[in-house]
Amino acid sequence: MDVIYIIFAYLLGSVPTAYIYFKIKQNKDIRNYGSGNSGALNIWRSQNISSGALVLIIDLIKAISIALTGKNIEISEVGFYIGTVCSVLGHNYPVYLKFKGGKGVSVVAGITLVTITIPSFIAGITIGIIGLITKSPLWGILVGALVLNGLTLIIEQSISLSIWCAVISLIVGVTHFSRRKEELITAIKNMDLNKIGKIE
Repeated sequence: MDVIYIIFAYLLGSVPTAYIYFKIKQNKDIRNYGSGNSGALNIWRSQNISSGALVLIIDLIKAISIALTGKNIEISEVGFYIGTVCSVLGHNYPVYLKFKGGKGVSVVAGITLVTITIPSFIAGITIGIIGLITKSPLWGILVGALVLNGLTLIIEQSISLSIWCAVISLIVGVTHFSRRKEELITAIKNMDLNKIGKIE
């Protein structure tokens, strides 16, 4: 059952909501616009905030469905962790789009909301506040990830959950920066925090 769940989680996680939405609306590939990511934030930047919000909600529902399924079928704890990690990998590297998708923030939000509700909720609020203050979704996500991981360790007091949370956070970070590494390296060398914050 673990293997079936892992495959299910990856394939459902791979469903490219942003790509499908933009294809229906514009008949174009969202990955050719904005940051090049197939995700809610790029839909917001490339189209409008309501479209981005709709894609975000669908991605959240997708992720919540994956986590709830794992919680309600007979699989091991390890199977659940691997499956949900694979759902994030599926979103970022979808088999349907030759492994170039989103960054995984919405999927991480959905699966953590089910699994570690309080840390996830507080981290979400943090992302919103920091994002508004700095006018940078990136800084919001970075601080939110630190809050999520810190609170998981403090509140849940579970090494396995903390490791799982760190892994999915790392996947998001690596995916994000690997796609814009040249700009990031230049911005870091110049200590340009404003520029770093605008790298999406």
